[in-house]
Amino acid sequence: MTSANLARAAALGAAVLALSACTDWAGYDLDRAAGKVPAFSTMRNDVSPDPYQMVREPVPGTVPALHPLGDVPERYSQTQLDSVAALLSNPLQPTPQVLARGQRVYEANCAVCHGPEGAGNGPVVDANNKFPFAPAINGAATAARSDGYVYAVIDAGRNFMPPYGARITHADRWAVVTYVRHLEQRAGTPATSPIPQASAGGAALDAGTVPPSAEPQPSAGTPPATMENRPSSTVP
Repeated sequence: MTSANLARAAALGAAVLALSACTDWAGYDLDRAAGKVPAFSTMRNDVSPDPYQMVREPVPGTVPALHPLGDVPERYSQTQLDSVAALLSNPLQPTPQVLARGQRVYEANCAVCHGPEGAGNGPVVDANNKFPFAPAINGAATAARSDGYVYAVIDAGRNFMPPYGARITHADRWAVVTYVRHLEQRAGTPATSPIPQASAGGAALDAGTVPPSAEPQPSAGTPPATMENRPSSTVP
Protein backbone atom coordinates (compact mmCIF):
# COMPACT_ATOMS: atom_id res chain seq x y z
CA MET A 1 0.00 0.00 0.00
CA THR A 2 1.40 3.37 -1.03
CA SER A 3 1.85 6.23 1.34
CA ALA A 4 -1.01 8.09 -0.39
CA ASN A 5 -3.39 5.19 0.20
CA LEU A 6 -2.28 4.96 3.82
CA ALA A 7 -2.93 8.64 4.27
CA ARG A 8 -6.45 8.32 2.79
CA ALA A 9 -7.22 5.30 4.98
CA ALA A 10 -5.99 7.15 8.06
CA ALA A 11 -8.12 10.17 7.19
CA LEU A 12 -11.20 7.97 6.64
CA GLY A 13 -10.62 6.19 9.96
CA ALA A 14 -10.24 9.49 11.76
CA ALA A 15 -13.51 10.75 10.22
CA VAL A 16 -15.37 7.62 11.28
CA LEU A 17 -14.05 7.91 14.82
CA ALA A 18 -14.96 11.58 14.98
CA LEU A 19 -18.49 10.94 13.75
CA SER A 20 -19.01 7.97 16.06
CA ALA A 21 -18.01 10.11 19.01
CA CYS A 22 -20.85 12.59 18.43
CA THR A 23 -23.80 10.28 17.81
CA ASP A 24 -25.54 7.35 19.46
CA TRP A 25 -25.36 3.71 18.47
CA ALA A 26 -28.41 3.98 16.20
CA GLY A 27 -26.98 6.92 14.28
CA TYR A 28 -29.97 9.23 14.72
CA ASP A 29 -27.77 12.32 14.64
CA LEU A 30 -26.21 11.20 11.39
CA ASP A 31 -29.67 10.49 10.02
CA ARG A 32 -30.85 14.01 10.82
CA ALA A 33 -27.68 15.45 9.32
CA ALA A 34 -28.24 13.47 6.14
CA GLY A 35 -31.76 14.86 6.01
CA LYS A 36 -30.37 18.32 5.45
CA VAL A 37 -29.02 17.16 2.09
CA PRO A 38 -31.76 17.81 -0.51
CA ALA A 39 -31.21 14.48 -2.25
CA PHE A 40 -31.82 12.61 1.02
CA SER A 41 -34.62 14.73 2.48
CA THR A 42 -37.53 13.52 0.31
CA MET A 43 -40.62 12.62 2.38
CA ARG A 44 -38.79 13.26 5.67
CA ASN A 45 -41.29 15.89 6.82
CA ASP A 46 -44.36 14.78 4.90
CA VAL A 47 -47.67 14.72 6.77
CA SER A 48 -48.41 11.20 8.00
CA PRO A 49 -52.04 10.87 9.17
CA ASP A 50 -53.03 8.63 12.03
CA PRO A 51 -54.13 5.28 10.53
CA TYR A 52 -57.51 5.58 12.29
CA GLN A 53 -58.03 9.22 11.43
CA MET A 54 -60.60 10.18 8.80
CA VAL A 55 -58.47 12.35 6.54
CA ARG A 56 -61.19 12.85 3.91
CA GLU A 57 -64.73 14.11 4.15
CA PRO A 58 -67.39 11.38 3.82
CA VAL A 59 -69.02 10.94 0.43
CA PRO A 60 -72.16 13.11 0.23
CA GLY A 61 -75.29 11.18 1.08
CA THR A 62 -73.58 8.49 3.17
CA VAL A 63 -75.09 7.50 6.51
CA PRO A 64 -72.85 7.02 9.60
CA ALA A 65 -72.96 3.54 11.09
CA LEU A 66 -74.09 3.17 14.70
CA HIS A 67 -72.71 0.49 16.97
CA PRO A 68 -75.62 -1.20 18.77
CA LEU A 69 -73.73 -0.96 22.07
CA GLY A 70 -73.15 2.77 21.77
CA ASP A 71 -70.12 4.87 20.91
CA VAL A 72 -66.83 4.49 22.73
CA PRO A 73 -65.86 7.86 24.24
CA GLU A 74 -62.63 9.55 23.37
CA ARG A 75 -59.73 8.91 25.74
CA TYR A 76 -60.19 10.55 29.14
CA SER A 77 -58.52 10.60 32.55
CA GLN A 78 -59.57 9.85 36.12
CA THR A 79 -60.24 13.56 36.66
CA GLN A 80 -63.03 13.44 34.06
CA LEU A 81 -65.02 10.46 35.38
CA ASP A 82 -68.10 12.49 36.32
CA SER A 83 -68.30 14.42 33.06
CA VAL A 84 -67.82 11.29 30.94
CA ALA A 85 -70.31 9.29 33.03
CA ALA A 86 -73.04 11.81 32.21
CA LEU A 87 -72.68 10.93 28.50
CA LEU A 88 -72.86 7.16 28.93
CA SER A 89 -75.82 4.85 29.38
CA ASN A 90 -75.85 1.07 29.69
CA PRO A 91 -77.20 -0.51 26.47
CA LEU A 92 -77.34 -4.03 27.95
CA GLN A 93 -80.11 -5.83 29.79
CA PRO A 94 -79.34 -8.38 32.55
CA THR A 95 -80.12 -11.42 30.42
CA PRO A 96 -78.51 -14.76 31.34
CA GLN A 97 -76.08 -14.35 28.46
CA VAL A 98 -74.97 -10.87 29.54
CA LEU A 99 -74.64 -11.86 33.21
CA ALA A 100 -72.62 -14.96 32.30
CA ARG A 101 -70.24 -12.84 30.23
CA GLY A 102 -70.02 -10.17 32.91
CA GLN A 103 -69.27 -12.80 35.56
CA ARG A 104 -66.53 -14.34 33.45
CA VAL A 105 -64.79 -11.01 32.83
CA TYR A 106 -65.32 -9.88 36.44
CA GLU A 107 -63.80 -13.05 37.87
CA ALA A 108 -60.81 -12.77 35.54
CA ASN A 109 -60.03 -9.11 36.25
CA CYS A 110 -61.91 -7.74 39.28
CA ALA A 111 -62.50 -10.50 41.83
CA VAL A 112 -58.82 -10.67 42.79
CA CYS A 113 -59.29 -7.39 44.70
CA HIS A 114 -63.03 -6.85 45.08
CA GLY A 115 -63.86 -10.48 45.89
CA PRO A 116 -66.19 -12.95 44.15
CA GLU A 117 -69.28 -11.25 45.59
CA GLY A 118 -67.91 -7.69 45.38
CA ALA A 119 -67.42 -7.41 49.15
CA GLY A 120 -63.84 -6.12 48.90
CA ASN A 121 -62.30 -9.34 50.21
CA GLY A 122 -60.35 -10.60 47.22
CA PRO A 123 -57.46 -13.04 47.68
CA VAL A 124 -54.78 -10.33 47.38
CA VAL A 125 -56.30 -8.19 50.15
CA ASP A 126 -54.35 -8.61 53.36
CA ALA A 127 -53.78 -6.04 56.09
CA ASN A 128 -50.17 -7.21 56.40
CA ASN A 129 -49.11 -6.81 52.76
CA LYS A 130 -49.08 -4.05 50.16
CA PHE A 131 -52.78 -4.54 49.34
CA PRO A 132 -54.39 -3.85 52.72
CA PHE A 133 -57.73 -2.66 51.39
CA ALA A 134 -60.13 -2.96 48.46
CA PRO A 135 -63.51 -1.21 48.43
CA ALA A 136 -66.71 -3.22 48.42
CA ILE A 137 -68.62 -2.65 45.20
CA ASN A 138 -71.82 -4.44 46.16
CA GLY A 139 -72.92 -1.77 48.66
CA ALA A 140 -74.65 1.58 48.77
CA ALA A 141 -71.64 3.63 47.59
CA THR A 142 -71.46 1.89 44.22
CA ALA A 143 -75.24 1.61 43.95
CA ALA A 144 -75.44 5.40 44.19
CA ARG A 145 -73.21 5.78 41.14
CA SER A 146 -74.56 5.66 37.60
CA ASP A 147 -73.79 2.82 35.21
CA GLY A 148 -71.77 5.29 33.16
CA TYR A 149 -69.60 6.13 36.16
CA VAL A 150 -68.87 2.47 36.91
CA TYR A 151 -68.02 1.96 33.22
CA ALA A 152 -65.65 4.96 33.30
CA VAL A 153 -63.88 3.68 36.44
CA ILE A 154 -63.34 0.29 34.78
CA ASP A 155 -61.94 2.05 31.72
CA ALA A 156 -59.76 4.75 33.29
CA GLY A 157 -59.29 3.52 36.88
CA ARG A 158 -59.68 5.57 40.05
CA ASN A 159 -57.27 6.39 42.88
CA PHE A 160 -55.10 3.29 43.34
CA MET A 161 -57.12 1.17 40.90
CA PRO A 162 -55.31 0.98 37.55
CA PRO A 163 -57.16 1.45 34.25
CA TYR A 164 -58.54 -1.72 32.67
CA GLY A 165 -59.58 -0.17 29.37
CA ALA A 166 -56.77 -1.92 27.52
CA ARG A 167 -57.79 -5.32 28.93
CA ILE A 168 -61.57 -5.11 28.90
CA THR A 169 -63.38 -4.20 25.69
CA HIS A 170 -66.21 -1.72 25.35
CA ALA A 171 -68.89 -4.46 25.30
CA ASP A 172 -67.32 -6.34 28.19
CA ARG A 173 -67.15 -3.20 30.33
CA TRP A 174 -70.91 -2.88 30.05
CA ALA A 175 -71.29 -6.59 30.82
CA VAL A 176 -69.23 -6.13 34.00
CA VAL A 177 -71.31 -3.09 34.99
CA THR A 178 -74.46 -5.17 34.57
CA TYR A 179 -72.94 -7.99 36.63
CA VAL A 180 -71.94 -5.55 39.40
CA ARG A 181 -75.58 -4.47 39.61
CA HIS A 182 -76.47 -8.15 39.91
CA LEU A 183 -74.02 -8.50 42.83
CA GLU A 184 -75.66 -5.52 44.52
CA GLN A 185 -79.04 -7.19 44.22
CA ARG A 186 -77.68 -10.44 45.65
CA ALA A 187 -76.22 -8.51 48.59
CA GLY A 188 -79.61 -6.94 49.26
CA THR A 189 -78.41 -3.41 48.52
CA PRO A 190 -81.29 -1.06 47.66
CA ALA A 191 -80.94 0.24 44.13
CA THR A 192 -80.45 4.01 43.99
CA SER A 193 -79.12 3.99 40.41
CA PRO A 194 -81.70 2.62 37.94
CA ILE A 195 -81.05 -1.08 37.32
CA PRO A 196 -82.34 -2.28 33.94
CA GLN A 197 -84.75 -5.17 33.94
CA ALA A 198 -84.43 -8.05 31.53
CA SER A 199 -86.72 -7.90 28.52
CA ALA A 200 -87.11 -9.72 25.25
CA GLY A 201 -85.86 -6.71 23.32
CA GLY A 202 -82.79 -6.05 25.44
CA ALA A 203 -79.42 -5.59 23.81
CA ALA A 204 -77.17 -8.62 23.59
CA LEU A 205 -73.41 -8.86 23.46
CA ASP A 206 -73.54 -10.14 19.91
CA ALA A 207 -74.17 -7.00 17.87
CA GLY A 208 -75.91 -9.03 15.18
CA THR A 209 -78.69 -10.07 17.55
CA VAL A 210 -79.76 -6.59 18.65
CA PRO A 211 -83.08 -5.50 17.12
CA PRO A 212 -83.08 -2.05 15.46
CA SER A 213 -85.33 -0.67 18.23
CA ALA A 214 -82.61 -1.39 20.79
CA GLU A 215 -79.91 0.56 18.96
CA PRO A 216 -79.00 3.76 20.86
CA GLN A 217 -79.29 6.96 18.90
CA PRO A 218 -76.56 9.63 19.07
CA SER A 219 -77.30 12.51 21.38
CA ALA A 220 -75.90 16.01 21.64
CA GLY A 221 -72.52 16.07 23.31
CA THR A 222 -71.76 12.41 22.67
CA PRO A 223 -67.97 12.02 22.18
CA PRO A 224 -66.85 10.83 18.72
CA ALA A 225 -66.61 7.10 18.16
CA THR A 226 -63.30 5.31 17.81
CA MET A 227 -62.18 2.17 16.01
CA GLU A 228 -62.93 0.22 19.19
CA ASN A 229 -66.59 0.57 18.21
CA ARG A 230 -66.33 -2.24 15.72
CA PRO A 231 -68.65 -5.13 16.63
CA SER A 232 -66.69 -7.74 18.55
CA SER A 233 -67.30 -11.45 18.90
CA THR A 234 -67.49 -11.40 22.68
CA VAL A 235 -70.34 -13.85 23.04
CA PRO A 236 -69.48 -16.46 25.70
